[in-house]
Amino acid sequence: MEVIGVAYLYTLATLSMTFVGFTAIVLFLRQALGHHLSRFDALLAHIYMELGMIVTGGSMLPPLLIIWELPQIMVWRLSSAVAALPALLFVLTYPSRRRAATSGQTPLYLWVSSSMYLLIGLSFLANAAGFFREAAPRVFATAITAMFFVSAWAFLQALNVILRYHPKSDQ
Repeated sequence: MEVIGVAYLYTLATLSMTFVGFTAIVLFLRQALGHHLSRFDALLAHIYMELGMIVTGGSMLPPLLIIWELPQIMVWRLSSAVAALPALLFVLTYPSRRRAATSGQTPLYLWVSSSMYLLIGLSFLANAAGFFREAAPRVFATAITAMFFVSAWAFLQALNVILRYHPKSDQ
């Protein structure tokens, strides 16, 4: 049984894995140009791979649950509950991981992106709790897509930080 939105989720999973590969390539190119991999660079590589895997896994979960022939509302509620866990865990652990990797102030873009991830995680939780009923597939797809776009935007902002404040150092 084909469910509306599954092809979209497959496409999003593909884009997300492409994004993960692109972030790794950018950091490898930086090293190839003579820059040392700093703790901040390693953190960036890790978190954007992590975010990419959350989006990819979240996008692949509904089709998997559909294969198990679960009722559609259960597919979207369960997928939302599972996606909420790593999204919220990311929000809770990122500040301490960043502090461990850098001594600098937290830039505004990080407060914005962390707030967006929190809202996305809460959207997943609300969807899992059944607040959206008929709109559950649309809420899930919108939240997982928002996670992808916030991650891409945050990566571009982090890239600006790397290029501006971490020229050829091993901080």
